[in-house]
Amino acid sequence: MIEIVGEGIWKCAGSKIGPTVVVFGGTHGNELTGIEVVKKLLHTIESGQQMIESGVLYLILGNPRAIERNTRGSEDHADLNRCFKKDVLLQSDELYERKRAKEIAKILVNADVSIDLHATNKPSVPFLCCLADEKHEQIYRWFDCDRVLADPRYILAGEPVTTDEFIDVQGGIGICYETGFVGDLTRVDSVYENVLNVLCDQGLVTSPLPRGSMRGSRHVFELTERINLTEAGFRYADGRGKGSFEEFKKGDVLGYVGEESLIAEYDGVIIFPKVSEHWKIGQPVLYLGKII
Repeated sequence: MIEIVGEGIWKCAGSKIGPTVVVFGGTHGNELTGIEVVKKLLHTIESGQQMIESGVLYLILGNPRAIERNTRGSEDHADLNRCFKKDVLLQSDELYERKRAKEIAKILVNADVSIDLHATNKPSVPFLCCLADEKHEQIYRWFDCDRVLADPRYILAGEPVTTDEFIDVQGGIGICYETGFVGDLTRVDSVYENVLNVLCDQGLVTSPLPRGSMRGSRHVFELTERINLTEAGFRYADGRGKGSFEEFKKGDVLGYVGEESLIAEYDGVIIFPKVSEHWKIGQPVLYLGKII
C-alpha cells in the first residue's frame, strides 16, 4: 500500500514488522540520477513489480522547488542538505529549505536506515559519504563503487547538518551516495539495483536476490580541511580543481588565496571542488582529504 504523506513523500508499508528505510532523490534539485531512481522505485511498487513485504519504505523527492528549477536549491546558495542540524525539529524559520528539512526530519527520527542519492557538480567517480564502520558497511556494501569518504570530525560544516549525519545522531544508519557527475544519467539502472539489494537485505522486499556485495574492498578517505572563499578571492593552480579525488603531493601548489599560494602539507586528494556559481564568501570552494 502506498500513502502520500507530503509533497514528494510516499510511504510504502509492508504487512509484517520490519525496519524503516528512507530513500532520497533530489535533495539537490539538479542531481537527476537520484530523482530518477526514486521515481523508478515508486513505479515498480505502484505497478506491482515489487512489493514491500515487511517494514516501511519512505520514498522522498527531497527538494521539490529545486527539482522544478533544476537547480541545487530553491534559490541561489540555498542548500537543503545543510539544514539537518540537531535542533531542526525546534526551528520556526520560514526559509523553504529549513521548513522542508523539518518536515523530513520527522520521518528520519524514527528511521533505521536512510540512503540519500546525490551527484557531483564536477566530474567524479562514484563514492560513498558516511562513517566507515561495520554498521554502515552492512548497508553500503551493496553499492557499486570502491571509495568511502568519512567525515568523523565534521569538517564539511562544523557540526552534523546532512541527512546521513542527522539520522546517525538519532541512532540510525545514514548513507549518502554520490552517484557520479550531475549530468550523467547512465547509472540510473545500476543505482536502482544497488538500492533494491539494500531493501532485499533489510527484508523489505524478497526479490531480486542480492548480488555479491563489495564488503571490505574499498579505499577509505577522510576529510581533512575545508578551504573557504575570502574577500581576497581564490583561483586554482593550472590544471587543478577539475573533479573530486584529484590527487596531490605534499608541497604541491593547489591554488591561490589572493596572491598567497595554497600549498599542500601532505599527500591527499581534492574533494567537492565547487563550480564558481556556487561560490560565496565564507563558504567552501573545495575540501581536502587523504586516504586512511
